[in-house]
Amino acid sequence: MVNPLYAVPPSREGFYAINNQFLVNGPKGFTEFKMLENEDMFVRMDLPGVPIDAVEVSLCESNKGVLILAEAPKEHKHDSSHRKYVTITGLVCKCCEISGFTSHMCDGVLRLLLCKKNVTPQHASSLAFLAGPGYPQDLRSPVPNPKSPNSTNPHKFPHGTDPNDPALTGRILEPHPCVLQGSMMAYESKQLQNGSLYVRVDLPGVPKDRFTVSVTNGRVKVTGQAPAVSHDSGGRFYSGDVAMLSTPIDIPSRRIKTIAKNDGFYAANNPYQVNGPKGFTEFRLMKNDDLFVRLDFPGVAEESVTIGLEPSKKAVYVFGVAPKELRFDYSHRKYGAVTGLVCDCCEISNIQCFVGDGVVRLILSKKKIHLHVPSSSLSEGATMPTDAPFLGRVDTDPLHPAFTRPATVRQRQNPLLLEGPKTAYQSKKLRNGGLFLRIDMPGVPVDNFTVVVDGDGVVTVVGRAPPAVYDSSGREYRGKVAVVPPNYDDRRIKVIATHGVIRLTIPPF
Repeated sequence: MVNPLYAVPPSREGFYAINNQFLVNGPKGFTEFKMLENEDMFVRMDLPGVPIDAVEVSLCESNKGVLILAEAPKEHKHDSSHRKYVTITGLVCKCCEISGFTSHMCDGVLRLLLCKKNVTPQHASSLAFLAGPGYPQDLRSPVPNPKSPNSTNPHKFPHGTDPNDPALTGRILEPHPCVLQGSMMAYESKQLQNGSLYVRVDLPGVPKDRFTVSVTNGRVKVTGQAPAVSHDSGGRFYSGDVAMLSTPIDIPSRRIKTIAKNDGFYAANNPYQVNGPKGFTEFRLMKNDDLFVRLDFPGVAEESVTIGLEPSKKAVYVFGVAPKELRFDYSHRKYGAVTGLVCDCCEISNIQCFVGDGVVRLILSKKKIHLHVPSSSLSEGATMPTDAPFLGRVDTDPLHPAFTRPATVRQRQNPLLLEGPKTAYQSKKLRNGGLFLRIDMPGVPVDNFTVVVDGDGVVTVVGRAPPAVYDSSGREYRGKVAVVPPNYDDRRIKVIATHGVIRLTIPPF
């Protein structure tokens, strides 16, 4: 017999986060608001259970608010029902309106970037903070201005949106304020007729491979690690007991049927990437108008990269060759790309190149050659006479939702590859019964790879790529790549890591 465990405050202060009894550290609350340096507004909103294609974000007619509609389907027959979310977030000031927004849905979390513009010229634009789920009430009840007690300040955070607010710790759990239909709580249990127990636990932000289930002394514990994404103030960690067996025993976690739902691969370019900027390329326009370009060339050493400026001085070509490192590799790989200017008024004046751990990074400077034409930024350009694909800045936002896709959809192939295997993973069954694996993790130094074999024989590879030059952030890779017998000695696995690629040779067993 298995019994549910109901929420009990772990301390006198109560639950760490009243929005979720399983959250033990990290930003609290169903939502988080952050004003960025450029005065755009970042919004993190927890919508657990919602897939990437089931959320709709639209601008209200007044241009003061954004309407969010989302639906979490009934994934399992034992779920009590589907869940429908509805909320509005927007500006509380009268001087500004929303001029544009971008949205990104991943692992049950919606993240928004809202831009604003000043529509009252006689008023200087100020920091227009956003309202939360109680947006209409926030408009009717402005927040007092601490500098002027007798006035109100519409440019402050609304109550309850600071992820470190002490009010978000307490003894009473709060229902999700955005749920219009369905369960509003983070935990649901159902006793089944055969004596087993069904449990649904919300851990928003946790990727599919970051959930763990363990049973110790009859207590079933669930943990989940949610990495910081985009402008999140931090990652989140969840841990808690969800059920109790009638007998205080330890059992293998594989006897518990676990279904962890998310939106598929975090990064369509690499099934093992779990956080950080996505895509094979990244483009950033710097403050001095130079352009930073990151190109993933896994397996390529610095001495194998060739860079040149086109005669027109409008584009730069980059080629690289990754040799066949081991006899089990299918073949060598050849990369090529071209990037440059879209304007007629400028030309490239200088190129800086940095190559390391399977990543090519460029800093391109420009100079103006036609003074009567306004200067424009470095970006994509016309097709160049070369066999390499031309790279522009279309879809190069490293957090673009297009870079996340369901696990049922085929992974993207590297468009920079001209010859050789175009996917991040290769496996080959050896004649002696062993297994060879090649896994691309561009940006990861040789000493930042780890290979672990757990008690059930699951082989997991982890790689951490620190940010370099002007990368928007670092990247982390993690994935299960093979299964060996339980209690397998991981020292038997031959590991070779070079230039952002790790190769494993697993002997027969």
